[in-house]
Amino acid sequence: MTRLIIVNLILILFASCSGKDKKEVYNPKAIELNSQAVLQMQKFNHDSALILFDKAIEIDKTYYLPHANKVGIYVGKKEFEKALTEIEIAITEKPDYAEGWALAGMLHHGLGDTLVAKKYYQMSVEIFDKKILNHNEKEHIIANRMNRAVSLILLGQEKDGKDELKKLKAENPDNKAFDEFLNRNRQDFINIIFKNAL
Repeated sequence: MTRLIIVNLILILFASCSGKDKKEVYNPKAIELNSQAVLQMQKFNHDSALILFDKAIEIDKTYYLPHANKVGIYVGKKEFEKALTEIEIAITEKPDYAEGWALAGMLHHGLGDTLVAKKYYQMSVEIFDKKILNHNEKEHIIANRMNRAVSLILLGQEKDGKDELKKLKAENPDNKAFDEFLNRNRQDFINIIFKNAL
């Protein structure tokens, strides 16, 4: 059960950016390799997935998603420094990757650098605010609002984050993910990654 929660948390954090980017154009072969790697990752074939992610990166060094996806594997192996390195590369390649900023903040936080973590959480909130207001991002508005709420909780603004989650739950009563997030606080999110890795 814990394994499923971790995988779901990481996938939810990446959910609104894992589709095809409309603004950036990445090498199609790199995209294909990344997709194959994700399939391997879902089957828990992590070594095969890492090889495919690395091949995708080799083909297109600007493609941030393989770096982001490698984070899930490294977190599962409790190789947190490697996970942090990969997510830092991802946000360098894609500075508006709000989910990446939040995850990097969680990794910094868990590794003891709460001051840097706070800056990263704040950056993620600012990016989510822009995405929520952006008319081109409407198809992802629920995911962006949910991720923003989690970022607010991580930032220490638990009341604001939970209020947003309650609004989302009221607007989407069939979505049970909101219940899971409403029952968590900042330390719970950090613990999911650091204490309950695969």
